[in-house]
Amino acid sequence: MHGKITPKVLSSLVIIVVLAVASVLHGQATAAQPTQKVSFDVTNADVRNILTTLAGVSGKDIILSDDVKGKISIKLDNVSWEEAMQTITQNKGLAVTQKGKIVRIAAAGPGAGPSQESEPSGDEGIGTPEDANEDLPPPGMAAPQSPKPSGPQTTSPQPSLPGSDVPVTQPVPSAVPRGIPQPVVKDKAPPVSPPPLPSSPRPTHPQPIRPIALSSRDVTTMNFDNIELRDLIRFTSNVMGKNFIFDENVVKGKVTILSPKNLTKDQAFRVFETVMASFGFALVPTPEAIKIVRSTDAKGMALEKLEGQQLLDLPPEDRFVTYVHNLGYLDATSSIGILKPMMAKDAHLAAIPSTNSLIMIDTASNIQRIKKILTEIDIPVSKQLGTLKVYNVQHTNAADLAKTIQSLLTQDKKIQTQTAKERVFVTSYGSTNSLLISAPPEDMREIERIIIELDTLRPQVLVEAAIIEVTTSRGEEFGVEWIAGVTGGSDNTRGAIGGFTRQGVGLLGVTSAIASNANDPAKAVAAAAGALSTGFNVGVIGGTIHYNGVEYPALGAFLRALSTRDGVNILSTPQLLTVNNEEAEIIVGENIPYLTSSRLDTSGNPTYSFDYRDVGIKLKIKPQINKDGFVNLNIYQEVSKVTEASTTIGSSAAPAPTTLKRSTKTTVVVKDSQTVVISGLIKDDSTDTRQGIPFLSSIPVLGYLFGYSKKVSEKTNLLVFLTPRIVYTAESLQQISNQKKQEQDMLIQKDRKQK
Repeated sequence: MHGKITPKVLSSLVIIVVLAVASVLHGQATAAQPTQKVSFDVTNADVRNILTTLAGVSGKDIILSDDVKGKISIKLDNVSWEEAMQTITQNKGLAVTQKGKIVRIAAAGPGAGPSQESEPSGDEGIGTPEDANEDLPPPGMAAPQSPKPSGPQTTSPQPSLPGSDVPVTQPVPSAVPRGIPQPVVKDKAPPVSPPPLPSSPRPTHPQPIRPIALSSRDVTTMNFDNIELRDLIRFTSNVMGKNFIFDENVVKGKVTILSPKNLTKDQAFRVFETVMASFGFALVPTPEAIKIVRSTDAKGMALEKLEGQQLLDLPPEDRFVTYVHNLGYLDATSSIGILKPMMAKDAHLAAIPSTNSLIMIDTASNIQRIKKILTEIDIPVSKQLGTLKVYNVQHTNAADLAKTIQSLLTQDKKIQTQTAKERVFVTSYGSTNSLLISAPPEDMREIERIIIELDTLRPQVLVEAAIIEVTTSRGEEFGVEWIAGVTGGSDNTRGAIGGFTRQGVGLLGVTSAIASNANDPAKAVAAAAGALSTGFNVGVIGGTIHYNGVEYPALGAFLRALSTRDGVNILSTPQLLTVNNEEAEIIVGENIPYLTSSRLDTSGNPTYSFDYRDVGIKLKIKPQINKDGFVNLNIYQEVSKVTEASTTIGSSAAPAPTTLKRSTKTTVVVKDSQTVVISGLIKDDSTDTRQGIPFLSSIPVLGYLFGYSKKVSEKTNLLVFLTPRIVYTAESLQQISNQKKQEQDMLIQKDRKQK
C-alpha cells in the first residue's frame, strides 16, 4: 500500500486547493467576480462537495436537492466558476435554476441522461453515493444534511525513512498552488472529462507528496469528515513543512474538523495540536522532527524548558512544555493544592521548598493560564491587613488552648529569629471563650490548622460507682435476765410469793437504777428498791411467759445467746459524668473543724485556731479513652469517720477530733460498660462488754447469775465497684438519662407499695 493515496483524501485535498486559491487571490470569502478562475484535478470525488466548494468561490447561495449525489472524476485548469459549474452539472445531468444570488441544483430527469463514469469498487472507494456527505456550506447558505459515511476507509502511507517504519513525506515538484499537496490519481480509475476540455495524461505510478510550508500570510482550510489521524498528520506535515515521528500502532482514531473560515499556518497548527491533545497525545519537539507520543509518556521525555518571558513569547499551544515558576509571596508547597485541580489530567506539578519554586509539565496554553492566575494571587499582603483574627473556641477552654499555642511558639523561637516570632501573638478572652490571634498570613494558616485539630468535641465518660462495707462479725451475748411482766393466770395476781402487776421490770432495769446512783450507796439501794417495788418480787412465777411470739417456761428467767454474721452496708452509690481526660470528684460527708494551734492570751484564756476538713466518702476519677473502647481510670478513694470528737487540753476539752481513714489510689484499664472492683480496705474491731448487779456480779461462778457479758469481733471490708460507660453523642447521654429515670421511678413505686 506504500505510495498510494485514497480517493477520500484526494477529494478533501481538492477542496482545500480551491479554498486556498480563493483566499490567496482575494483575501476573504466574499462574492467572486465573473472572471474568477478555478482548477480541479479530482478522481472519484463527491459531487456535492465539489458544488459546495464552488459556492464558496462564487459567493452564491447554492441549494442542493437530495437527489444530487454521486461521484465525479474531472480535471479543469484555470476556468471560471461558471464554466466549472456548467461542466459539472452537464456531466452529472443536473438542472440549474438561478434567481438572484440563489442557485438551485437538482436532477434534470430521465431525459437529460447524465454522462457515464467509472465507479470505484472494493476498498478503493471512499463510499457509496448514498453514504456521501457534503461539506459545510459557505456563509449564508443552508444546505441539506446528508448521513455520514459508515463504510471502512483506507489510508495510503507514504514512503518511510531508511531503517524506520515511521512514515514521512518526500519532496517532489508540485503544480498546484503553493502550500497545497497535489493529489495522485489511480491508474484504474481514469477521469472522465467533458467534451470541450481535453483530458490530461495520468502518471502511471503514484508520486509522493512534498511538504511545502506556508508562510505566515498563507491561508488554508481544515474541513475533514471522519478522517484518520494518520492522514491528518500527513496533511499537517505538508502545510507546516515539518517532519513528524509517530507509531501507527499507537496513533489511531478518526476525527471530523469543521472550519468554515480560512486559517493561517499558525492557526492550522494549533488546531492540529488541539485535536491530538483531545485523543491523549502530546507533541514533543526535537531538532529533527516532532514526536507524537501519549501524554502520559511526555512527562518523562526531554521537553522544552521555559522560564520567565519565554512562556509569554510562546503562542498558546497544546504541546507539552516544562516551566519553572518562582513564587514571591505564596508558599510553593501550599500552592500545590490550589493549582493541581487546574492542570491537565496527565500534567505534573512539583514544589521546590528551598527556592520556593514550582515545576510544571503541561501544555503551553494551560501553563500560560495558570501563570496568569499566579500573577493575580502571588502578591504581598499588608502587615496591617488581615493579620488579626478572633476565633471562637467551641469545645475546649480558650485559656488552655492559648497556653498550648504560646508554648509551641516559644519552642519555635529556638530555631527562628526573635524578630520573626515577635509578629505572632495569641491570647484568650474568657467571657466568650475566644482566642485573639495576631500573625502574618503564613503563620495564621498554621495556627488555624492547629486550632481546628485541637478544638474538637471530646467524648464523655459516665462512671457508676458503688461503695459498700461488708461486715463479718461474730458476736456472743450470754446472761440471765429476770423477767416480770406477763403472768400465767387470768386474774393477773398469781405468783409463788405474793402478787405483781403487768408493769414489771427486768434485772437490767434494776442494774441501771443502781448504776445511775453509784456515787451515793444509800440512793442506789433506794433506787433499786423502788424499781423492784413497781411489780417485781423474788420468787417463782407460775404459768408461762410469752415474749415476741415465743412461749417460755413459767420460770421468770430465760437464757439468750445470739450470733450475727455477714452484714452489708451500702455507703454510697455516686454517678459521675466527666469529659475525657478531665478529673471528676464527689464528696459525701461532713466538714469538721480540726485544731491547728492554741495559745493563751494576756488574761490566761486559751485561744484556738481551726482548719475545716471533709470527713466522709471521697471519690476522684479521671478517665482516659483509648482505642478499641478501653478506658484508663485514675482512681482515688477515701472513707473516713470521726472516732473521738474532742481532745482534753489542760483542764478544758478542745474540738480536736480523731478520725479513722481508709484510702486507695490506683489506675485500672476497663472496657466500656464492664465493672471493676477494688477491695482489701479491711478494718478490725473487737469489743468486750459486761453488765451486772454490783457486788453480786463479781462473785466467782455465781456472778454470771447476776450479770451480762458481750464480746464482739468485727471485720469490715470496703469494696468499690466502678462501671465506666463511654458517651460519644448527646443522643447516647439522653438515652442513659432516661434509663436512670425509669429505674428511680420503679424504686419509688416499690417503696409506696410496701408502705
